[in-house]
Amino acid sequence: MALGFIKRLSSGSAPYVTLGILLLPLAYLLSAATQDSSRFNDLFLVIFGLGIATLLLLMAILGRSLFRLYRDFKSNQAGSRLTVRLVSLFVLLILVSTTIVYSFSMHFLHRGINSWFDIKVEQALNDSLELSRTAFGIRMRTLLRQTRMMAGLLNELPAQDVNHNLHELSKLSGAIELSLWTMDGQLITSSMESTVIFIPSRPSETIFHQLETQDSYISLDPDQDNLQLRAAVLLPPKQGILQERFLQVIFPVNDRLSDLGKTVQDAYTDYKELSYLRKPLISVFTLTLSLIVLLTLLASMWFAIWISRRILEPLQALAAGTQSVASGNYDTQLNVSGHDEIGFLVRSFNQMTQRLTHARNATEHSHHLLEQQTNYLTTVLGSLSSGVITIDNKLFLRTANIASSKILHLNLQQRLESTLDRLSVQTPHLVGFTQLIEQKIALGESWQQQIELQKKKSLQTLMCRGTQLPNDTGWVIIFDDVTTLLQAQRNAAWGEVARRLAHEIKNPLTPIQLSAERLQHKYLPMLPADQSSTLTKLTNTIVQQVEAMKNMVNDFSDYARNPGLQLQLQPIGKLISEVLTLYQSNSSHQFILLKSQQEISINIDSVRFRQI
Repeated sequence: MALGFIKRLSSGSAPYVTLGILLLPLAYLLSAATQDSSRFNDLFLVIFGLGIATLLLLMAILGRSLFRLYRDFKSNQAGSRLTVRLVSLFVLLILVSTTIVYSFSMHFLHRGINSWFDIKVEQALNDSLELSRTAFGIRMRTLLRQTRMMAGLLNELPAQDVNHNLHELSKLSGAIELSLWTMDGQLITSSMESTVIFIPSRPSETIFHQLETQDSYISLDPDQDNLQLRAAVLLPPKQGILQERFLQVIFPVNDRLSDLGKTVQDAYTDYKELSYLRKPLISVFTLTLSLIVLLTLLASMWFAIWISRRILEPLQALAAGTQSVASGNYDTQLNVSGHDEIGFLVRSFNQMTQRLTHARNATEHSHHLLEQQTNYLTTVLGSLSSGVITIDNKLFLRTANIASSKILHLNLQQRLESTLDRLSVQTPHLVGFTQLIEQKIALGESWQQQIELQKKKSLQTLMCRGTQLPNDTGWVIIFDDVTTLLQAQRNAAWGEVARRLAHEIKNPLTPIQLSAERLQHKYLPMLPADQSSTLTKLTNTIVQQVEAMKNMVNDFSDYARNPGLQLQLQPIGKLISEVLTLYQSNSSHQFILLKSQQEISINIDSVRFRQI
């Protein structure tokens, strides 16, 4: 519970307010005890309590600051090590300087107090007091004899003349007061120098007691501002007067002599008092100085920690900002707390982060544009039918589009950063391709060449072109598979030949067909029935074969494309009979013809069927 109270007391602004409240009465009490050492015993407990409370509060504040510093140091907070180093230097400087000042102060304190009680000073005071007493003694004895003489004169006078002569004696002696008293304390007569005071001062009991045993009394009494001598003398017995009488005379003391005597007496009294309070006085000053030094030391240590934090706070913020920038947060901005060198450093840091932010934004924008261009280029290269690859000056494969992998029948995307030699080793059918590229790159000029690659079952013809990239950073190789193109060119050439040949073949077919039809038309009515049947059959065969040859010639003229089928519903038996008629004249063949009772028709291309 006490620790919780101290923790609450040492946090926020409460400890500093409490410290001020404790220091004010403590400083006042220490000052009062120093000025009047006799009050030290009365104020000791209060001073001790306030001092302990102030020390505990200062230790709590200092302990809290030290704990925070230790925690920051252990957690490797930015600037904590520099703070510890600076605080250590401050504390060392404070300890050394405070120790030196405290040692010399204690030495001078004891030496100064002891110098007050020098034996020569004490002897001088005693001699001065003795001299003053001697001077006053001589004066007092003189006045006492004078008082005896006046008492003798008054005793010889008749009672009625005493009062008048008393006034005369007062003037002659220079006394300020003469009064005649009985031993019972009754005033007989008096003479006063003052015109204001009419009642003489009553003798003290000491005078009555001393006159009972002695015949005279004299003393030095203080007045309002000065000293005065009081003398009293018994009058001798006289006939007719039963009561004893005494004369009291008060003489003034010279002002100069009074002042000197009073000064010597006061100085001696003060010296004796100081001599009596010598050890308490040393204790008071020692305790006061020690307490002040201890409070100053603790306060200075706390102030050293506080000022170190204040000095290094901008540097700690700068270190934290630097770590933030190092982690990639370029938007970090620090608060500028002054116009000194540290403020200039903070402003420079803010300007640097602003420039870094602008540079990062520009870089991100450029990177975004580069990504767009790269994506665009990748899309373009991916949509090209031509193969495109890039090679650096060390013959490492850097990029390859999809078409290049399809043309070379090799996944080049998985072989990026490979050399051409390694590609040729892994894929032997690309040896000629890689060797051609190496040879052309060695020449250092743009080139174009056709190359044939031997695959397992066929040849592949590639048209290759190479161009050097800007700034001599590598080469771009573009190649196309022209195998199909070359085949199409050959087909086109053969098609042209076929069209021309078909034209030459087709020209005589029409006269042949017309001649056969004319023979049938002219000689069919003239021949017998069996010969007519044979003629009809033969001429029909000629006409059909001519039509078939025309179709073949038309198909041959379209050599570049496959002819389509002309499917029609045809009687299969009739087609077979027509084909057999063409081969009946060949004696090396024997045919067995089976005829069905029902005619069978199928979808068939009759021309292609006859060709079979």
